[in-house]
Amino acid sequence: MEKNNIPAESRQKAIDYKKNIAGKFMLVEGAKIKSRVDGSDFCVTRKIDGHLQCLFYQDGTAYMLNSGGNQIADDLRCIHAFAESMQQAGVSSVVVAAELFMPKQGGRPRCADVKRALADPAQRNELRLAPFDILEVNGEPWKVDHYKHTHAQLCKWFQGDDVIPVDMMTAESLEEVQTIYDEWVECQGAEGLVIHSDSHIICKVKPRHTIDAAIVGYTTGDKGVRDLMMAVRREDGLFQVFAVGSGGLSDEARLCLLNRLSQQHVESQYILSDSRGIAYQMVKPESVFELSVIELVAKGNDDKVRTNALLTFDDQQGWLMNGMTPGVSAFGLVFEREREDKSPTPSDIRISQLTDLCSFEEQQGTMGKLEKSQLLERRVFRKISGDKIMLHKFLIWKTNKERTGRYPAYIFFHTDYSSARKDILKRDMSYSSDEQQIRSILASEMESNIKKGWEEVA
Repeated sequence: MEKNNIPAESRQKAIDYKKNIAGKFMLVEGAKIKSRVDGSDFCVTRKIDGHLQCLFYQDGTAYMLNSGGNQIADDLRCIHAFAESMQQAGVSSVVVAAELFMPKQGGRPRCADVKRALADPAQRNELRLAPFDILEVNGEPWKVDHYKHTHAQLCKWFQGDDVIPVDMMTAESLEEVQTIYDEWVECQGAEGLVIHSDSHIICKVKPRHTIDAAIVGYTTGDKGVRDLMMAVRREDGLFQVFAVGSGGLSDEARLCLLNRLSQQHVESQYILSDSRGIAYQMVKPESVFELSVIELVAKGNDDKVRTNALLTFDDQQGWLMNGMTPGVSAFGLVFEREREDKSPTPSDIRISQLTDLCSFEEQQGTMGKLEKSQLLERRVFRKISGDKIMLHKFLIWKTNKERTGRYPAYIFFHTDYSSARKDILKRDMSYSSDEQQIRSILASEMESNIKKGWEEVA
């Protein structure tokens, strides 16, 4: 079906499925299955590292939409196979959730393999669909009292090579679930499991992964350090901020880190606030920690691409902003130990630690026409003393370009002019994703620079 003919209702169903159902599975660490999973009569499915899709079939026509409600392909062999299966089953309409994946010999499928296959005409028809859920049948919502009935129906419908329901095993106890996890994930290298039970709480189970990263900023609390800002490093030397948190740190470690980091303060163009609206204090990138995470996510439940700040560290100027880039968010973050044997070099805290686990997404529309920036605030002050003329100009811009992954949401710009100074013109910029934070920066700069004798002229 052509993109322009796809019903808006179908697009919304695809968006809502990721946002309201698949995106709300409870995340569980593989080592904690017995303590975190409830229920009985378990159905355990193998998690596939592919692209989540919703398949729509109506009277002989099938099309596929991703979690953003967009059609990424309409001429794949697996889509035609899906339509043929529905036609043979005598179903007039259906909506099915599936993973689009690329089979891989000697290893598990990877999300990045799907991207490459879609871009290569020679590989496109090697892509497969793995259905795992049913949303609607013949215009009515699919309702069953247990997932085993959903999987049984999928297996009845799809028996070919191009559309293959996800692997499923049943288990009567959590010990049996743990055995399945050990076999599929630990031994065979699967991405993880999805566990259904009579409790109707769906669990997504994944192993922990370790990442070495540098501390680049922190906030404080009653017991010392509250949260730490962490970054890895790209081959070009830029630091990429990807995580904040403090899980696993003892009270003693929090206080010790505060005493150390308070001696390493530096200036920064990049401003990030914690959940209380307090800005992170940026520090020299000297300390490396080993972190563990359960999951890295490149897209949110709203289908927005996760973006990370790119920073350069300069001994004189501190942290300089180099824009935003598609990246990841970390979930289940725990600080395991300090790595005193490592330093914040591109080899010791390499970015491939992230990309090996989760491929970064590409922003849609980044090459198209950019939205115009909006000037939110302009304040200009003048002071004349004899032949000396001094000016301060403060600007706040809303870029309207943050979704491109290349620009921050807000920019503060300060111009300091003095006719009698050797360095006549000085400029300073700060960036933030929060309007309240950027306005706080403006207020602070005005308080520091506009004293008695200054006249506002614009």
